[in-house]
Amino acid sequence: ATFKSTSVEVTGKDTAKVTGDFTLHGVTKPVTLDVKLNKEGEHPMTKKKAVGFTASTTLKRSDFGVMKYVPDVADDVKIDIEAEAQTQ
Repeated sequence: ATFKSTSVEVTGKDTAKVTGDFTLHGVTKPVTLDVKLNKEGEHPMTKKKAVGFTASTTLKRSDFGVMKYVPDVADDVKIDIEAEAQTQ
């Protein structure tokens, strides 16, 4: 699975919607992630500026050609991402 962002819309002090192209199983579709900034500051080990965030979305497996066992196995899949980024 890959995600390439195409736009960011700041929705609050520590929230945003990040839209991009999500590819799974060879199928690419637009997806919007709900993003929350968890913390921003100096990383205690590297002393570089760092941010931590949480992102999530729900998608349908069948939209990406993953049809096995649908509808016996839920078609909706929740994706949660926890990430940290630092300046170089």
